[in-house]
Amino acid sequence: MQDENFKPIKEWQQTPTGYYIVPDDQLDIKHSKTDENNNVTIARCTCPDCSGNRRAEHKNEPCVRLDMSTGLGKCYNCGFKFIISSKVTKYRRSQPVKKYNWKLPTTTHLTPLDAVAIDFLIKRGIQPQTASKAGVRSAKYSIRGVEYYCLAFTYREGDRVVNIQYRSTDKHFAMESECEIIPWNVDACIGQESIIITEGMMDALALMEIGYDNVVSVPNGADTDLHTFDRFRYSHFDSLKTIYLAGDMDEPGEQLRQKLAEYFGEARCRIVEWRIEVPISDEEGQTKELVAKDANEMLKSHGADAVLQCINHARLCPITGVETVGQYYEKTLQIWEHGIEPGKKVGWGEFDDHIQFELGRSVIIVGEPNTGKSTLADDLILNLALLHGWKAALYSPEMFPPERHISRLATTIAGRKFRKEIVSTERGVDYRRTSIPRSMAERILGWLCENIFFVTEEKGRTIYKLLHRAEQLQRRYGVNMLLLDPFNYIQLPDGAKSDTMKIGDVLAEIEMFAHRTGMLVIVVVHPAKLKKDEQIESLYNASGSAEFRNRADYGIVLVNDNNAHRTPESDSSLHVLKVIIDKVRDDEMGYKGTCHLSFDASNYRHGPVQTKHIHGELNQFIVKPVNSQCWLDRTPQSEIDWPEEITTPEDDLPF
Repeated sequence: MQDENFKPIKEWQQTPTGYYIVPDDQLDIKHSKTDENNNVTIARCTCPDCSGNRRAEHKNEPCVRLDMSTGLGKCYNCGFKFIISSKVTKYRRSQPVKKYNWKLPTTTHLTPLDAVAIDFLIKRGIQPQTASKAGVRSAKYSIRGVEYYCLAFTYREGDRVVNIQYRSTDKHFAMESECEIIPWNVDACIGQESIIITEGMMDALALMEIGYDNVVSVPNGADTDLHTFDRFRYSHFDSLKTIYLAGDMDEPGEQLRQKLAEYFGEARCRIVEWRIEVPISDEEGQTKELVAKDANEMLKSHGADAVLQCINHARLCPITGVETVGQYYEKTLQIWEHGIEPGKKVGWGEFDDHIQFELGRSVIIVGEPNTGKSTLADDLILNLALLHGWKAALYSPEMFPPERHISRLATTIAGRKFRKEIVSTERGVDYRRTSIPRSMAERILGWLCENIFFVTEEKGRTIYKLLHRAEQLQRRYGVNMLLLDPFNYIQLPDGAKSDTMKIGDVLAEIEMFAHRTGMLVIVVVHPAKLKKDEQIESLYNASGSAEFRNRADYGIVLVNDNNAHRTPESDSSLHVLKVIIDKVRDDEMGYKGTCHLSFDASNYRHGPVQTKHIHGELNQFIVKPVNSQCWLDRTPQSEIDWPEEITTPEDDLPF
């Protein structure tokens, strides 16, 4: 149960499963959580093993999380895992009892292969002598109350029959009860350098028919519990150099091959696929593909030579979680020749200099209250979608109901309130004017229907479910952006870990998801509670964990800056945001720094703020009106040349 290198400081008794037993009176509980009935559920205490040896300032730290219902605890300082003595009896009673007193089946009812069995085997391309040599017999056996003439496959270890599987000619199966289940023909491994593992005994017989005697079958098809190999893993399989995985060509067969490869180690496994290219005799240079479901079907349909070619052309099994430089050779050569493709911009002046967005990355946005974190995230997504054709999935439970959220998005696209008419009152008289004609409203909603999708998860908000929904939208509609807003609506995993560790696990899942699917994932995070006069300066101010900064590819921090000194010609009605680019993972994606954006509350749009420098120091901001043109009619912002920052030379100064 512990790390294999872990050694406790003190002497403790242990349970058979490896937990150290700690007397209740040695617990120093600091604080605890209770349920609705005031029963203690989780307690925090010092470590019975390591706390006494820690430095004085850490001796009283509650480094242990203890589940009081089970009595199991773990120290997050040293890794000490224990159970309190008062819970040991209950724990032992909860463990399943393993049965090792297997019965041996009777074999007196088995007979040599009869006419029914021989006819069945010959039709499958297998000679009865091959089956008899492998221990296949005939038997009458009752399966679900019906008696059948069956082939009886005997499971042998040494000279003992330890189990028997019965198969009727119309594919009904049964095994002896209370007998050990082991791989079929497992002794074929003895003295061999390689073995072929099939998904069924008929496939194994097909390979034996063409001369292979180093063949083993899993006992229960694709659903086999691989623990049936445990007893033979080292005695029979450990010395083998090559293991050929020759399962069926369907999805369960593929899953079985993956399980076997992980069990035995991918490095010595080869994948056998029941397909082969063969030349067409009367057409020079032309080939055809022979395909079958399994070894027996390949033998029956295409002959022994086709089966041999499939074995000889078995490919190396990919090693899970390992990649070679060769897999990236061509893509890396493209970088050498053309450089790294620049990321995508959103047309926000200096902001674009700091950040260029790439797919397959994660963006963390944190900011002061009322800085419009969600609005900025929506604006970013709409700009990326309209300028670069990226589609988005939104998980925004705070933006309720969805139709109101959609109307906000439509307002941003239109550049004005998404309303049929706007009423203004002057001198006591109401004036009505058209805001959005129906044709424009339908065009905007039509674009949103094709490019924006919503993720909802009412039955549990785990990160796994949310990411699954997003991946399904990617496969069906081509979505390549995901917004998670806000993070605190995501349900953290259960378990005894601290919330900080759980947040780290969730962010790791998001990061791996972005890399695997190539989606840009934007996460909006609330700030931690600030002290008086404290300001947000980095992602470390995010609520819950420093992991938000550690895991982010892009880190954006928003701060209100309405006291910014503006030039006289600036639009005073616009809100000004200070944007701190706290993290950019790679130089090609941008660089850290600070810029400013304007915000128009009438249409939820952001715009660039130009900076005016005097003597090289920032002096004034030029805040121009945000464009209110409908984005479906605009010139792409990526084609607009935004003016550089304005620098006033000394000769032009009025003093």
